[in-house]
Amino acid sequence: MKPLESFRITPVAAAVFVASALLASGCSKHDADDTTTPAAGDTATPAADASTSTPADTAAANGTMAGDTGATADTTGTGATTGTDAMGTSANPGDMGSTAPATTGPVTDTDFYTEAMKGDQKEIAVSQMVAKKSTNADVKALANKIASDHQALDKKVKAAAGSKVTPPPADTTMTSALEGKTGTDLDRAYVDMMVTDHQTDIPKFENASQNASTDEAKKLATDALPKLRDHLKSAQDVQQKLSGT
Repeated sequence: MKPLESFRITPVAAAVFVASALLASGCSKHDADDTTTPAAGDTATPAADASTSTPADTAAANGTMAGDTGATADTTGTGATTGTDAMGTSANPGDMGSTAPATTGPVTDTDFYTEAMKGDQKEIAVSQMVAKKSTNADVKALANKIASDHQALDKKVKAAAGSKVTPPPADTTMTSALEGKTGTDLDRAYVDMMVTDHQTDIPKFENASQNASTDEAKKLATDALPKLRDHLKSAQDVQQKLSGT
Protein backbone atom coordinates (compact mmCIF):
# COMPACT_ATOMS: atom_id res chain seq x y z
CA MET A 1 0.00 0.00 0.00
CA LYS A 2 1.34 3.39 -1.13
CA PRO A 3 1.59 6.18 1.41
CA LEU A 4 -0.81 9.19 0.91
CA GLU A 5 0.68 11.94 -1.14
CA SER A 6 0.92 15.33 0.49
CA PHE A 7 -2.12 17.56 -0.23
CA ARG A 8 -0.89 20.30 -2.50
CA ILE A 9 -2.78 23.49 -3.51
CA THR A 10 -1.71 25.00 -6.77
CA PRO A 11 -1.42 28.76 -7.06
CA VAL A 12 -4.47 28.91 -9.35
CA ALA A 13 -6.60 26.98 -6.91
CA ALA A 14 -5.47 29.21 -4.09
CA ALA A 15 -6.39 32.32 -5.98
CA VAL A 16 -9.85 30.97 -6.77
CA PHE A 17 -10.37 29.98 -3.16
CA VAL A 18 -9.37 33.42 -1.84
CA ALA A 19 -11.60 35.22 -4.35
CA SER A 20 -14.58 33.05 -3.40
CA ALA A 21 -14.03 33.70 0.28
CA LEU A 22 -13.82 37.44 -0.23
CA LEU A 23 -16.97 37.48 -2.35
CA ALA A 24 -18.89 35.54 0.25
CA SER A 25 -17.64 37.82 3.01
CA GLY A 26 -18.67 40.95 1.04
CA CYS A 27 -22.21 39.67 0.41
CA SER A 28 -22.65 38.78 4.06
CA LYS A 29 -21.48 42.22 5.14
CA HIS A 30 -23.81 43.94 2.63
CA ASP A 31 -26.77 41.94 3.86
CA ALA A 32 -25.91 42.73 7.45
CA ASP A 33 -25.70 46.47 6.68
CA ASP A 34 -29.07 46.44 4.92
CA THR A 35 -30.78 44.85 7.88
CA THR A 36 -29.13 46.99 10.55
CA THR A 37 -31.78 48.49 12.89
CA PRO A 38 -31.24 52.19 13.72
CA ALA A 39 -30.19 52.84 17.24
CA ALA A 40 -32.87 54.03 19.65
CA GLY A 41 -33.41 57.81 19.42
CA ASP A 42 -31.67 57.96 16.02
CA THR A 43 -34.86 58.13 14.00
CA ALA A 44 -34.43 60.63 11.16
CA THR A 45 -36.56 63.74 11.38
CA PRO A 46 -38.46 64.53 8.17
CA ALA A 47 -37.16 67.67 6.44
CA ALA A 48 -39.28 70.75 6.96
CA ASP A 49 -41.70 71.35 4.13
CA ALA A 50 -40.74 74.65 2.58
CA SER A 51 -44.37 75.23 1.61
CA THR A 52 -45.56 75.11 5.22
CA SER A 53 -45.80 78.60 6.76
CA THR A 54 -44.89 79.07 10.38
CA PRO A 55 -46.68 81.63 12.59
CA ALA A 56 -43.62 83.87 12.30
CA ASP A 57 -43.74 83.59 8.51
CA THR A 58 -47.42 84.55 8.52
CA ALA A 59 -46.75 87.51 10.79
CA ALA A 60 -43.91 88.66 8.56
CA ALA A 61 -46.13 88.39 5.50
CA ASN A 62 -48.62 90.63 7.21
CA GLY A 63 -45.96 93.22 8.01
CA THR A 64 -45.85 92.51 11.75
CA MET A 65 -43.55 90.60 14.06
CA ALA A 66 -44.69 87.94 16.48
CA GLY A 67 -45.81 89.55 19.69
CA ASP A 68 -46.33 92.94 18.03
CA THR A 69 -49.77 94.02 19.22
CA GLY A 70 -49.31 97.74 18.82
CA ALA A 71 -51.95 100.15 17.56
CA THR A 72 -53.19 99.48 14.06
CA ALA A 73 -52.45 101.94 11.31
CA ASP A 74 -54.72 104.93 11.06
CA THR A 75 -56.89 104.38 7.97
CA THR A 76 -59.07 107.38 8.53
CA GLY A 77 -56.51 109.88 7.35
CA THR A 78 -57.02 111.94 10.39
CA GLY A 79 -53.81 111.28 12.15
CA ALA A 80 -53.53 112.27 15.72
CA THR A 81 -56.69 112.62 17.73
CA THR A 82 -57.91 115.99 18.89
CA GLY A 83 -58.84 116.99 22.41
CA THR A 84 -62.38 118.03 23.21
CA ASP A 85 -63.78 120.27 25.87
CA ALA A 86 -66.43 119.41 28.45
CA MET A 87 -69.23 120.05 25.96
CA GLY A 88 -67.72 117.77 23.34
CA THR A 89 -66.37 120.46 21.04
CA SER A 90 -62.82 121.48 20.30
CA ALA A 91 -61.76 124.75 21.81
CA ASN A 92 -60.76 127.35 19.22
CA PRO A 93 -58.69 130.49 19.76
CA GLY A 94 -60.96 133.49 20.02
CA ASP A 95 -64.17 131.49 20.33
CA MET A 96 -66.89 131.99 22.95
CA GLY A 97 -64.93 130.10 25.60
CA SER A 98 -63.13 126.85 26.29
CA THR A 99 -66.39 125.16 27.28
CA ALA A 100 -68.51 126.64 24.51
CA PRO A 101 -71.79 124.91 23.68
CA ALA A 102 -71.65 122.27 20.98
CA THR A 103 -72.37 123.50 17.47
CA THR A 104 -74.91 120.71 17.04
CA GLY A 105 -77.31 119.05 19.44
CA PRO A 106 -79.10 120.11 22.62
CA VAL A 107 -77.66 122.97 24.69
CA THR A 108 -78.95 124.36 27.98
CA ASP A 109 -80.04 127.97 28.09
CA THR A 110 -77.64 128.73 30.95
CA ASP A 111 -74.63 127.42 29.02
CA PHE A 112 -75.66 129.44 25.99
CA TYR A 113 -76.12 132.63 28.01
CA THR A 114 -72.81 132.21 29.82
CA GLU A 115 -70.80 131.74 26.65
CA ALA A 116 -72.64 134.54 24.85
CA MET A 117 -71.66 136.91 27.67
CA LYS A 118 -68.02 135.83 27.39
CA GLY A 119 -68.04 136.45 23.67
CA ASP A 120 -69.66 139.86 24.06
CA GLN A 121 -67.13 140.97 26.66
CA LYS A 122 -64.13 140.00 24.56
CA GLU A 123 -65.36 141.60 21.36
CA ILE A 124 -66.49 144.80 23.09
CA ALA A 125 -63.13 145.24 24.83
CA VAL A 126 -60.94 144.55 21.81
CA SER A 127 -63.12 146.56 19.42
CA GLN A 128 -63.10 149.62 21.69
CA MET A 129 -59.30 149.40 21.94
CA VAL A 130 -58.85 149.16 18.18
CA ALA A 131 -61.33 151.93 17.49
CA LYS A 132 -59.08 154.26 19.53
CA LYS A 133 -55.71 153.09 18.22
CA SER A 134 -56.33 152.40 14.52
CA THR A 135 -55.90 155.13 11.90
CA ASN A 136 -57.64 153.17 9.17
CA ALA A 137 -61.18 154.48 8.55
CA ASP A 138 -62.60 151.07 7.53
CA VAL A 139 -61.12 149.34 10.53
CA LYS A 140 -62.33 152.04 12.94
CA ALA A 141 -65.85 151.85 11.48
CA LEU A 142 -65.89 148.05 11.81
CA ALA A 143 -64.63 148.20 15.40
CA ASN A 144 -67.22 150.79 16.42
CA LYS A 145 -70.05 148.79 14.86
CA ILE A 146 -69.01 145.51 16.50
CA ALA A 147 -68.56 147.17 19.91
CA SER A 148 -71.96 148.89 19.74
CA ASP A 149 -73.87 145.83 18.53
CA HIS A 150 -72.34 143.54 21.13
CA GLN A 151 -73.09 145.98 23.92
CA ALA A 152 -76.76 145.83 22.89
CA LEU A 153 -76.67 142.04 22.62
CA ASP A 154 -74.99 141.71 26.01
CA LYS A 155 -77.85 143.63 27.66
CA LYS A 156 -80.39 141.26 26.12
CA VAL A 157 -78.44 138.19 27.18
CA LYS A 158 -78.13 139.39 30.77
CA ALA A 159 -81.83 140.22 30.89
CA ALA A 160 -82.78 136.78 29.59
CA ALA A 161 -80.36 135.00 31.92
CA GLY A 162 -81.53 136.90 34.99
CA SER A 163 -80.35 135.39 38.23
CA LYS A 164 -79.75 131.98 36.65
CA VAL A 165 -76.31 133.01 35.38
CA THR A 166 -73.59 134.98 37.11
CA PRO A 167 -71.73 137.17 34.59
CA PRO A 168 -68.32 135.62 33.94
CA PRO A 169 -65.14 137.55 34.77
CA ALA A 170 -63.61 139.75 32.10
CA ASP A 171 -61.66 137.88 29.43
CA THR A 172 -58.66 139.80 28.11
CA THR A 173 -57.30 137.19 25.69
CA MET A 174 -58.14 139.23 22.60
CA THR A 175 -56.81 142.55 23.85
CA SER A 176 -53.65 140.87 25.12
CA ALA A 177 -53.04 139.35 21.68
CA LEU A 178 -53.05 142.83 20.12
CA GLU A 179 -50.96 144.60 22.75
CA GLY A 180 -47.93 146.28 21.23
CA LYS A 181 -49.25 146.17 17.65
CA THR A 182 -49.69 149.38 15.70
CA GLY A 183 -50.58 150.58 12.22
CA THR A 184 -51.22 147.95 9.56
CA ASP A 185 -50.14 145.11 11.88
CA LEU A 186 -52.83 146.08 14.37
CA ASP A 187 -55.50 146.48 11.69
CA ARG A 188 -54.83 143.13 10.05
CA ALA A 189 -54.56 141.25 13.33
CA TYR A 190 -57.85 142.69 14.58
CA VAL A 191 -59.78 142.07 11.36
CA ASP A 192 -58.45 138.51 11.07
CA MET A 193 -59.48 137.96 14.68
CA MET A 194 -63.03 139.19 14.01
CA VAL A 195 -63.39 136.95 10.95
CA THR A 196 -62.26 133.87 12.87
CA ASP A 197 -64.30 134.71 15.96
CA HIS A 198 -67.55 135.21 14.07
CA GLN A 199 -66.99 132.10 11.97
CA THR A 200 -66.79 130.22 15.26
CA ASP A 201 -69.71 131.92 17.00
CA ILE A 202 -72.32 131.87 14.24
CA PRO A 203 -72.71 128.04 14.15
CA LYS A 204 -73.20 128.04 17.94
CA PHE A 205 -75.96 130.65 17.72
CA GLU A 206 -77.53 128.74 14.83
CA ASN A 207 -77.56 125.59 16.95
CA ALA A 208 -78.99 127.43 19.98
CA SER A 209 -81.74 128.91 17.80
CA GLN A 210 -82.91 125.34 17.13
CA ASN A 211 -81.77 123.29 20.12
CA ALA A 212 -81.62 125.55 23.18
CA SER A 213 -83.53 124.22 26.18
CA THR A 214 -85.95 127.18 26.36
CA ASP A 215 -87.92 129.15 23.80
CA GLU A 216 -86.52 132.40 25.20
CA ALA A 217 -82.95 131.27 24.52
CA LYS A 218 -83.92 130.07 21.05
CA LYS A 219 -85.44 133.46 20.22
CA LEU A 220 -82.46 135.41 21.54
CA ALA A 221 -80.09 133.33 19.40
CA THR A 222 -82.32 133.69 16.33
CA ASP A 223 -82.57 137.47 16.75
CA ALA A 224 -78.79 137.84 17.15
CA LEU A 225 -77.85 135.94 13.99
CA PRO A 226 -78.46 138.73 11.43
CA LYS A 227 -76.07 141.05 13.29
CA LEU A 228 -73.43 138.38 13.68
CA ARG A 229 -73.59 137.49 9.99
CA ASP A 230 -73.32 141.17 9.11
CA HIS A 231 -70.24 141.49 11.32
CA LEU A 232 -68.62 138.54 9.54
CA LYS A 233 -69.37 139.93 6.08
CA SER A 234 -68.09 143.40 7.03
CA ALA A 235 -64.91 141.96 8.56
CA GLN A 236 -64.26 139.86 5.44
CA ASP A 237 -64.73 142.94 3.22
CA VAL A 238 -62.19 144.94 5.25
CA GLN A 239 -59.88 141.93 5.30
CA GLN A 240 -59.86 141.90 1.49
CA LYS A 241 -59.13 145.64 1.34
CA LEU A 242 -56.20 145.30 3.71
CA SER A 243 -54.75 142.42 1.70
CA GLY A 244 -55.06 144.42 -1.52
CA THR A 245 -57.40 141.95 -3.24
